[in-house]
Amino acid sequence: MEETGEKHEDLVCQSCGMPMEQEGDFGTNADGSPNKEFCIHCYQNGVFTEPDISMREMIEKVMGFMVNEGMPREEAEKEARETIPHLNRWRKFGTEYL
Repeated sequence: MEETGEKHEDLVCQSCGMPMEQEGDFGTNADGSPNKEFCIHCYQNGVFTEPDISMREMIEKVMGFMVNEGMPREEAEKEARETIPHLNRWRKFGTEYL
């Protein structure tokens, strides 16, 4: 996949919520083409990298990443809990799994 430097506004991974701003951020389909729904960390070669992760585990994982990036834990928890359940991968579960 060639990096074009082209910016992609408003695309976020529908599994973890990561902003996908460049081609290298996109996951890949089974044929190697870019997948603009899921990021490279969540989706590679047409499958989820962590197919058995629960919504709760994803929220914890995303919170940890945001805290490591300098966000206060309370803010990271609030943002993750408000965002993750509304992403396409998790929407079908609703909030009963929180």
